[in-house]
Amino acid sequence: MKKFIYLIVLAFTFGACSPDDYDMPQNLTAEDVRWEYVNTGVVNEFTLINNTPGTTAVWDMGNGVKANGNEVVAQYSLAGTYTVALTVVSQGGTVTVTEDITLAEDNPAFLSGYPYDELIGDGSKTWAVDGYSEKAFGLGPTLANPLQWHGDAIGARKGKGLYDDRFTFALTENGLTLQQVTNGEVYANSGWAANLGSTDGHKEADGNDFIMPYPGGTSTCVVAGSVLSTDGGFLGYYAGATDYELIKVTDDLLEVAFWDTKGNFYWYTKLVPVDKLAEEPEAKPLQIVSIATLTDAFDGTSGLTWLSDPVGSSTKIVTDAKDPKSSKNTVAKFTRSGDVYANFSTNLSGKAIDFANGSKIMMKVYVPSSNDYSTSGVTAGDWITIPGTDAEKMTLELKFQNDALGGNAWQTQMTLKTDVLKDYEDQWVTLVFDFSEKYAASANADKDQLGKFVIQYGGEGWAYSNNIEIYFDDIMGIENSIATIKSANANVIVIK
Repeated sequence: MKKFIYLIVLAFTFGACSPDDYDMPQNLTAEDVRWEYVNTGVVNEFTLINNTPGTTAVWDMGNGVKANGNEVVAQYSLAGTYTVALTVVSQGGTVTVTEDITLAEDNPAFLSGYPYDELIGDGSKTWAVDGYSEKAFGLGPTLANPLQWHGDAIGARKGKGLYDDRFTFALTENGLTLQQVTNGEVYANSGWAANLGSTDGHKEADGNDFIMPYPGGTSTCVVAGSVLSTDGGFLGYYAGATDYELIKVTDDLLEVAFWDTKGNFYWYTKLVPVDKLAEEPEAKPLQIVSIATLTDAFDGTSGLTWLSDPVGSSTKIVTDAKDPKSSKNTVAKFTRSGDVYANFSTNLSGKAIDFANGSKIMMKVYVPSSNDYSTSGVTAGDWITIPGTDAEKMTLELKFQNDALGGNAWQTQMTLKTDVLKDYEDQWVTLVFDFSEKYAASANADKDQLGKFVIQYGGEGWAYSNNIEIYFDDIMGIENSIATIKSANANVIVIK
């Protein structure tokens, strides 16, 4: 027996077309809907056909799969009863009808091929987050680049209940299942952790997320196109999602991403079979080096590597650009527009600066007056206020970070910022950033572990409509006193 439910909603508006352009009934009811399902000759495979004149169809096949079109194919791997919902769209609105399809036998063939064979191997396979490889976890705005905004350093989430969780995919009498085995705790996003229970006493020590008690469990899964859905389980980091985009699935690699509906971006995770996990690297003591290590004349002789962050068309660092005042010299040129956190940096990798014996960075800076500081309206979040004047946007900030903290490095960074460049457009100016007072006053436990040097121009948290540019030359880490620096250099501006 058919069971009907229906809802008449406001009519869809089809641009500027008139009703005469469409042969659609205006007062469609459930009794007007005509559809059928026909077995294709394959066990548990049916063609679903909408025969309602002048309508288009949206299907929910009752197995987690949805499709659009007046004729679609539905496949069911297991015996059972499935409620098929057909929503027909007409000029007068929509009507939804449902009908149960009851199946007496299984068809395991629908749980074979890609991605099932890769997920389960010979019948079951156990995966884990590959935390000791590079960029195993991160976030970004699109599936095309889910690590655009951040990709973890090796081991960045150690001790947070993420790397020791295990995820076993298997074929059982219930179909594709996911067994989630935890160490008693999981890593949970600050905005979603309360879904797992009380967050009291579970906040991570070096960030805003939570390490939450959670026992794991077994859930059933459905793969529809490129989406893996579970009925409650989650893969690694918890941020409310149970639907995962399968970015890449091979025998030895499972890359997934899910949409954070509160943050409005994708979280990315890389998993591998447990026997393919990268080993935790042997801990080595940081090598303490002079601040003079951070020296680059941009003439090709420096050993420093500068990288833009995020990597994208509107964020670039060119270390062999032409001097805007003289084509004879090569300098560094930084460009940004659409990236709200745009900066460039160099990482000393295994080294940290000895600020106790030297804490000054001198550099030459040139800002062209041709920059257009009009903002695009895009911000990092509702908490960001865009400055009202160009002068307020012309800020230059230097940051020292402990890159071992990964995505939380900013929370204990040491920074200095200046807005003096608004008075020095179209000319080279020499700036000295003196971190001595910042270092002496800092209570950060990792202030002697800072080996990443970040330069940011144009502020943080908003995007520009057009490219803005800034040039750098003769960056020098200096151990000398300010008096000595001024005696050797003319027109020096000191920032403390």
